[in-house]
Amino acid sequence: MDLPKETKRGRPSARDKILDATLALVKEIGAPAVTLDAVAERAGVSKGGLLYHFPFKEELLTAANETIVSRLLEARKVEAAQLPDSPSRALKAYVMSSVYDRAGNDTLTTRMLSAGSMLKESADPIRRYWKERFPQIAVDIGFDRAALVHAATEGLWFMEVLRLSPFSESQRARLVEILMSIVDDSVLPPGDPELNPVPLYKEAQAAEAAAPAPKAKAKARRST
Repeated sequence: MDLPKETKRGRPSARDKILDATLALVKEIGAPAVTLDAVAERAGVSKGGLLYHFPFKEELLTAANETIVSRLLEARKVEAAQLPDSPSRALKAYVMSSVYDRAGNDTLTTRMLSAGSMLKESADPIRRYWKERFPQIAVDIGFDRAALVHAATEGLWFMEVLRLSPFSESQRARLVEILMSIVDDSVLPPGDPELNPVPLYKEAQAAEAAAPAPKAKAKARRST
């Protein structure tokens, strides 16, 4: 059987430069503010050279999203290669690459989400990736565990990219540990009681209830 010839990796092509420049600009200013002129300048190519590859901004953003998907797939592949072969390998690689942002896409996707760019046609590659990803990570482990882990992982991701997460770093680490135990269907190690926010919350409530009510300010008499 003929093996594919090994090719030397040369300098990035104009198309690669354009896509790198696009993603850099999206990261800095958001997709709606990106212009073809700005991309051409950042990439070091002529406007005509850019239009040869991407006549319209929507086509450029679609290709940029395909690059994001490629990074996500590669991050999962690299993570899986470091894990032992087991039915939970694909699911575990997905969780690890997501919670530790192995693809380095979180800032990009935050920008795109906040600008509503994910609702546009150019985000089709991302939507396709999401649809195809779940069957891939669930195939060897079954729906129940995979769905629970997937929903929890994406919930954590969304909270963090939107800066809504209520978890401290130690609580987040414990959550990841819980997810891993669900992935492996293993016994969860005991947690640190100090991670429980309930006692602190009750203590704060009790202190608030015991505090004296603020006195109403007396109305100043009008001078006559």
